[in-house]
Amino acid sequence: MNLKELAKRLEIEEEECLELLDLFKKTTASELRNLESALEKRDAPVIERMAHSIKGGAGILGLLEIHDAAKRIEMAARGNHLEDMVKDIRTLGAKLDLIAESLIG
Repeated sequence: MNLKELAKRLEIEEEECLELLDLFKKTTASELRNLESALEKRDAPVIERMAHSIKGGAGILGLLEIHDAAKRIEMAARGNHLEDMVKDIRTLGAKLDLIAESLIG
């Protein structure tokens, strides 16, 4: 992730960009835990709601891989195809880990 490019695209300072990414990481980590819990309970409406929220935040920040994975999860939940989303949930976790690493370093 190129922080300078992201800040420029969002038309904000790099420090503000870091704050947004940190907020996104924290919020999305919580939503991802809720999503995983809902998957265990097979609660498609909660999964859909969490995925929609993640998709929106990622879209605003231009985090396309996260956006696209969340969109696929949302659509799978809407169709009650819960088994189709495991790979995308892993992708979300991995991408959040990358964001966390970029915030540290």
